[in-house]
Amino acid sequence: MKRSGRARRVKVSADGRGVVSHAGTALLRELATETGLADAVSGALLGTYRGFPLHMPGQVFADLAVAIADGADAVTGIEVLRDREALFGPVASMPTAWRLLDRIDEAHLPRVRAARAVARQRAWQAGAAPGPGGELRIDFDATITIAHSEKQNASATWKKTFGFHPLLAFLDRPEVAGGEGLAGLLRAGNAGSNTAKDHVTVLDLALAQRPAEARPRPGGPRSPRVLARSDSAGATHVFAAACRQRGQGSPSGSRSMSASRRS
Repeated sequence: MKRSGRARRVKVSADGRGVVSHAGTALLRELATETGLADAVSGALLGTYRGFPLHMPGQVFADLAVAIADGADAVTGIEVLRDREALFGPVASMPTAWRLLDRIDEAHLPRVRAARAVARQRAWQAGAAPGPGGELRIDFDATITIAHSEKQNASATWKKTFGFHPLLAFLDRPEVAGGEGLAGLLRAGNAGSNTAKDHVTVLDLALAQRPAEARPRPGGPRSPRVLARSDSAGATHVFAAACRQRGQGSPSGSRSMSASRRS
């Protein structure tokens, strides 16, 4: 696969000269390349193009993620990167970004998730993994996302607002601000808070993001213990049973996963 071009490496100095705004986000953009995320997503989506795209889909995907990390709350936020071509290099336009999102349909979404898992594996192997011998704590929580106009699946929420009610799962990493995003499920604004089926779906998506060293291996050393935590919305028999069931496959024969409720 042909690699997309990128800008020169960013050099960090403390001399106060050559200061450039948003320089930190350029490092995130480079990380997406070094971990193979951009190439893996391109490989997952290239089949949706008739010819060879001007902007590789993996790079557009990474640029959207970088824009969000920089504070964007809409696709238009990618324009901030386009305004600094000397720092970021060529960045796709907003219409191109929209077309990319349209390509990540039900058939291709699992491929993008798999690409994320591969990139996470490489990042952990390069030194970004949690400390050895620790417990992997996965936090589940839903959040209200406001929509200011009529949009697909936007509806009234239980908080008497209008928008969406996605369910997210983060790996608790005290040393990483905000934790490490594992999985999420987009839901309509009127989705229930304690929908057990949704919690189980996100649980499976989150567990699939674990690198190989954090999974049970027959005949090998025991994988880290996994603790699934949620507030009262996850306090259902179905979710607790799913956690127990997925923890019964440990090499030692004992449960390596449990559920916990946070108030």
